[in-house]
Amino acid sequence: MVIKHLISVKKEIGISINGEKTAFTSRILKINQDDLASSITNKAAVIIDKLQPDKGNALIQSTSKVILSFLISEKSCRCSVEYLGISTTAPYIGFFLKIPETVEIIEKRYEERVSYEISDFVSAEFKLEKGSKEEKVYELNAIDCSSHGLGLIISERDFDLLQRLKIGDRIKDMMFFAPRSMVKVKGIVRHITKIEVGEYKGSYQLGIESADIINTCKPKKSGK
Repeated sequence: MVIKHLISVKKEIGISINGEKTAFTSRILKINQDDLASSITNKAAVIIDKLQPDKGNALIQSTSKVILSFLISEKSCRCSVEYLGISTTAPYIGFFLKIPETVEIIEKRYEERVSYEISDFVSAEFKLEKGSKEEKVYELNAIDCSSHGLGLIISERDFDLLQRLKIGDRIKDMMFFAPRSMVKVKGIVRHITKIEVGEYKGSYQLGIESADIINTCKPKKSGK
């Protein structure tokens, strides 16, 4: 069972709350069918840990459903689950969610690069440690999508990346965010290109290739 596997390996999961752009993370602590569950709900439930960032712990209590996302055998999975209530009894202090009935495996699609109106992935976050004793967290917006990766914008505030990255560098634990999901991937730097025209003129495009990135971009519609 997928849920039991996530518990056994203490796998981090993504939590998306409807209407909230921030992507949260947590872990599934336990499948609960005992009296503790029945004191909150008459349904079998999973208990998840408190959310990070912390503001998610208040937001989840005002919603009816959340989206869980996680990786299983390098495949990106997600499921919609019902929020049931909060557990305040140790050792499982967290939130009750209904056990998911189905888990969706998001298919990878291999296709040629095309023009896109918008990418479902809107930003990426990653850390770098080399060349500095202190790691720095970078948050870059996504502007371009292909069958194997994304183009990220390096704006002036992050120009130090131009010295810290080179083609072929591997970046682990990159978090790509979409409005209702997120995915953790390993990426390879394929190009760093200065943008000469348009809205982002003067910035640079960082091309990241990753076999793990799920291409959910929508092709640009022909004008009619």
